[in-house]
Amino acid sequence: MNNIGIGIFLVLFGFSYSQTYCAGDQISLEHQNSPLTVGAGFEDYNVGDDLFLSDFNGDLNGGSYSIIFVEMSASW
Repeated sequence: MNNIGIGIFLVLFGFSYSQTYCAGDQISLEHQNSPLTVGAGFEDYNVGDDLFLSDFNGDLNGGSYSIIFVEMSASW
């Protein structure tokens, strides 16, 4: 019985820290400058290239502002 309580606690604790950003949040500069590996190439990016979200921030890239939609999914 004690193991079940610990398991439930760990699951609930994990859910509380699993999401950093919610809809409408602004991504921190630290996270914008973290490299992301491209998994499916498109336009100027090839598979395996590093992508930085700061590339789309007009304050950092010379005035070319962008609105981006990030979708992350996995097929297990």
